[in-house]
Parts: sequence; structure tokens; C-alpha cells
Amino acid sequence: MLHLGGKPAARISPNLRTVLSVPCCLMPIASVLLRSWVVVLLWMCAALGGHQATAQNAPVPTEGTFYGVVARATGRALEVKGATAEAGASVVQWEFTQAQSQQWRFVRISPGSEWYRIEARHSGKCLTLERPDENAPVVQRPYTGSLYQQWKLVAAGPVGCAQIVSRGNDFCLAVPSTDKLNGTGIVGQRAQTKATQQWRMFPLRLQLAETARTFGKPAPLGAAVNTPANELHPVLTADGKTLFFARTRFAGNTEGNTESGDVWTSQTTDNGQSWSPATRLDALNTPQHNGVQAVLAGGNALLVRGWYQSDGTSKDEGVSKTRRVGSTWGKTESVEILNYYTTGTSSTFYMTPDEKVLLLSLERADGQGANDLYLSQPDRDGGWTEPRSLGGTVNSPGFDFAPWLAPDGKTLYFASYGHAGYGSADVFVCERLDDTWTRWSEPRNLGPVVNGPGFDAYFQLGPEGKSAYWAAARTTNGPADIVRAAAGLVPAPDTVPTPAPVAAVAPVAAAPARGFVQGRVLDARTRKPVVAEVKAQRLGGDIVFNATGRTDASGGNYQFSLPAGRYRVAATAGGFLTVTDTITVSGPLTMDLLVMPAAVGSRLELPTIIFAQGKANLLGTSYAELNRLARTLQDNTSVEIRLEGHTDNQGDAEKNRLLSEQRVAEVKRYLVSRGVPAERISTVGYGGTKPRASNEREETRRLNRRVEFTITKQ
Repeated sequence: MLHLGGKPAARISPNLRTVLSVPCCLMPIASVLLRSWVVVLLWMCAALGGHQATAQNAPVPTEGTFYGVVARATGRALEVKGATAEAGASVVQWEFTQAQSQQWRFVRISPGSEWYRIEARHSGKCLTLERPDENAPVVQRPYTGSLYQQWKLVAAGPVGCAQIVSRGNDFCLAVPSTDKLNGTGIVGQRAQTKATQQWRMFPLRLQLAETARTFGKPAPLGAAVNTPANELHPVLTADGKTLFFARTRFAGNTEGNTESGDVWTSQTTDNGQSWSPATRLDALNTPQHNGVQAVLAGGNALLVRGWYQSDGTSKDEGVSKTRRVGSTWGKTESVEILNYYTTGTSSTFYMTPDEKVLLLSLERADGQGANDLYLSQPDRDGGWTEPRSLGGTVNSPGFDFAPWLAPDGKTLYFASYGHAGYGSADVFVCERLDDTWTRWSEPRNLGPVVNGPGFDAYFQLGPEGKSAYWAAARTTNGPADIVRAAAGLVPAPDTVPTPAPVAAVAPVAAAPARGFVQGRVLDARTRKPVVAEVKAQRLGGDIVFNATGRTDASGGNYQFSLPAGRYRVAATAGGFLTVTDTITVSGPLTMDLLVMPAAVGSRLELPTIIFAQGKANLLGTSYAELNRLARTLQDNTSVEIRLEGHTDNQGDAEKNRLLSEQRVAEVKRYLVSRGVPAERISTVGYGGTKPRASNEREETRRLNRRVEFTITKQ
């Protein structure tokens, strides 16, 4: 036997010996050829042996543990749409937030079996492939023993990834594309080597930090700093005497009561026991969202959010520095970061006081899911290196943000919606294990003294590590306040925490504190994106909450983070009618808003208005569309419309015309009952005289049975 690199080579086969047998006169040449062939063969054998030695195994779920199941291609997690417990509800992809409808338990079909039923925590129902067809939808249903409810994990892609394969037809779970759009339906596909068919399982285990009981009870900073609005991101100077923070949803901000924030500051003379009335730091405030991220140069410089423009505005991109000039702050300079980009808008940053380390929370192509934490360091040209991920130990499939590095340069505090916690965002701590910045200890939760069922984030220690500051919202719908607690306490013997069991499942709040509401504003006729202003106004009067955003030109996308409750959402765009809708936020929600061109003669079909067969009675599915139309007409009081009814050509032509008139009259009657003046609506029934498709086949005839409206006055 020959050996290469310590691995035994395969014996040469008799057939190969025959091929290599040559006359003696050719032996010198043959000898060279033989040696070359043998080297190639041995290399191939060694490579094959190495491949077999390193072949990965499929992940094995831990019994009783719930997992987030995350698509490798998009970083989005499996979720039951709308968090409903209804049988047959679609399974979709969504940004990971630890919602119970995103938590899945793998239960073996029988002891030792490789097949599992996969149960949703909120409903107890199982992942089910609805049909054996390619791209058939995946839904939740009660377990019946069907082969299309039994799944196994097959190693695929990078280490830790697997395909989830159906026993019924060997198809696997897949996302249809690499689009990160929340709400995209999960399907079954014939197994291939595609990232869209590969999944990571993220265990939800609550692990407490050893320092969890070394914090005292948090106390709000008081009325001088906290208001009924939202106070976020406290940043202290090194001496602990000056506090910078961001304030949103406050009437006293530059932009008034909106989601965009202003920088405010306050001082203390008694080690943080009391604070002076906060003042707005207008040298740093623009009509966009502003915030101090870190204090530099011994308090003579600040790292601030965004890139500032010469016209007094700022772009919500990147980060800048500003230096103290007398008693105020001077011109900002952008921090130049190689290949800086993020696909999200909610970025946060931290720079160490020596300006040698920049930590960033960004959403990038190499991320684990939503925002991840990255590192950038100074380069030789006065700029900063391309952001590098801190790796899969620190970063979760959820939204990881608000990094703060302790003075030792190794202890990292950050907030996360993805790691297991007590409800909404929680604060975690981990330690850097080497200088690669990719090897970290497992993040651990700071415990129930720091974290509660609401929002907890933007943690940092005060001078000498004897106090801690962070932003906390203690109730489901309450605003965040800045709180302070003693740190570094020695816990009493009877309060030393017992380590959490490895398989412990994270407690989940009864209802999410906030819901991510997103969607697109589209031209109702062309379905192309529209640049629009989108406003969400809270209804009910329990709390005052208004949010305003603007869609991007490329996709017409908007997104809000809203406290749970009912809202009126309105989209306004130049050249279009304002459109409104009413939503109830109890978790993640996707809703597209369709705007109608505001021009006389513009026509739009109302495809979901459906009548009983051969009658003018509206069916229940019609009312959502009619309610939206009524609200649109109420929001655009000068607009008059003509309702037009159409049928196919089957049957008596006169009866069809009469039926079409009766149907649009019924639509008008309903709109009037919803508060639209009757004189603003005219009606006409065309019967089957204006088909838009062939009447030869039923598939196209049904397109002719429709109600449209046309703007007659603007």
C-alpha cells in the first residue's frame, strides 16, 4: 500500500495494470507517464477520502426544545401567517422576533425514528404539505399521521444547515426566491442543491449571565429626562456627568410628534442621583432621525448617526463625527467606511473612546437574518475597513442592535429580538475569546432585573462600572424611559442564580409589545411602486401615537414598528387619491396600499366585489374592498365617480344589462350607507356589451363579470 498525506491509497486495479503495460523500448516514457498517473490517482483518492471524512451530519433536534427555523437564503424564519391557530393557515417567512407562531418543536414519529412532526408552539398544529405538487403551499393542520406531515432533516449546504424533507413525496421545504419580503409563502419543491431549500435551526434556550443578580432594581431618571414620549439610547461622558439621549414621538422635537428622533442632553452633579432638565441639542438635529452613538476624545467629540448635508438635513445612512467648538458642536464629518451599505434603516453604532474599534448594527447580505453586529477598524488611508460580521455565535436570526463594548475591550453588551429572552428586545452579554473578533462566548441574558416583558435595550455601564443605564418599556404598549441601576453588587447567598437547564424554553410574553407593519404603496392600475407618505394614526384614545414614513422610490416599501392596537393607515402621493385602511396590530403584519391615479377618466376594477349567482346580493367577501373605497372617497371629498357594471354574454342580453344595473345600484347603496354622498356616485350597467376578454371559455368569461369605477370629476 502507498500512502499520501497519511491516508492509504487504493490498490491499482488489474484493468489499470493492463492499460499501463507497455513495450520495453517505451519504458522511459512509460515510467514518467506511470508516475504522473499514479500521482493523479493518489490525489483523487486522498481528496475523496478527505471528503468522506468531513461529510457533515444533519442537525439533531433536542427533545422538548423549541427552535426558530431560518431560511439560509433570506434569513427569515418560518411563521404561521397572522399567528392564527386556524387549521389550514399558511406558513410564511417573516423576520424572526421569537413570536410563539415562529417557535417549532420537532417530535419523533416513533422512538428512534428519523421522521418528525413539526409543531407550532402557539397552536400545537403541524407543518403540512398541502398537496404533492411542485410549489404546493405549506400550512398548519392538526396531526393526523399523514405522510405529508412527517419530515426528516437531511444535511445540505454549510455546516449546521439542512433540508427539511417530506416523507410523502421527498419534496423539501423552500422559499420561492431569495427575496426577504415578509409574508412570502413557504412551498414544497423537488430537492436540489439550492440555498432556498436549506434551513438553520436556532434553539430558544434562556441562559442567564453570571452577573444577572449583580444589578440593583432599576429606577427611571425622573421627569427632568423622561416624558410621556419615548426616550432612547442613553450615552454618558466618561466622567458620568453629561447624558446624551434620543427622544421620539415628542411634540417638542424639531419634527414634532413623529418616529424621527432628536438629540437631547442633561447633566448631573450628584453621580446620577438627579439630572437637570433636558435641553434639545439643535446643533445636531435635522428633520431626519438623529442620535449620539458614542463620546470620543475625552468628551470633545461625538459619534453621531447619519451623514449630514450642507443644506441642514441629514441622510439616515452611515455615521459621522463632530467636534466641540467652544460651548457648541462644529461641522460634522462623515466616517468613510469601505463598502458600507445596509438594506435596513434602523442602524446603530458604537466607537471605542480610543477610536480604534467601530461596532455596527446593519442588515447585509452575509447576515444571519435581520440586523447583525459587525466590526470595522481604521485602515492606513484614514478611513475604516469593510464591516466584518462578529459571527453566528453573537448574531441571531432576529434583530441584533445597540452594541456597547466595555472598557476591557472584550465584554460586549447588546440588545436582541432573536436570542431567547423575556418578551420583546432584551439585553445580552458575551465575551470576545481572541483577536479574530469572530469567536465569542455564548450570549447570555442579563436576567429579569434588567429585562422585562417590554423593550429593553441601549445598555451601558457608568463610570467605574458601578452603575448601568438603559432604555426600558415595562408594559406592552408603554413608551420607553431611561433607567439607572446599581451594578457590580455582590448577590446575597440565597439569590445566587441556579444555572438554567440547557433545554429550558424562553418565556414568551402573552402578547408582543410591538408589531412590525410593512408593505408597499403601489399604483392600483399598474402595480408599480409609488413614492408616497404613509401615516399610521392610533385609534381608540388609550395612548396618543402617530407615525409617519416615506416609501422608497425603488420598491415603494414602508415599515413601522407600532405598539399593539388599532390604527388608521393612510398613503398620500402626488397625482394619486389618498387611500386609507384600518388595521389591528397584534404581531407582524404585511399590507400593500393601492393608490388610484387622481385624473378624470382613470378607471379601476374592483375584483373582490362578488355577487350571488344571477343576483344583485353582495357576498361577504366584498365588504373589505367596499370599505376601502368608501374611505378613499371620504378622504378625497371633491372626487366623483361612475360605477360601471358588466356581465358575460351568456343568456338574455336585456336581462344581463338589467342585472348589471342592479348590481352597481347595490354597490352605490352600500357606499352611501358608509357616509359617501349619493350625488357623488353615478351608475351605469353595460351588461355584456363591453367584454375585456373572450367569452368562448369559462376561464376568460369570468373576467368579464366585473364592477369598475371611473373618476368623472376631480
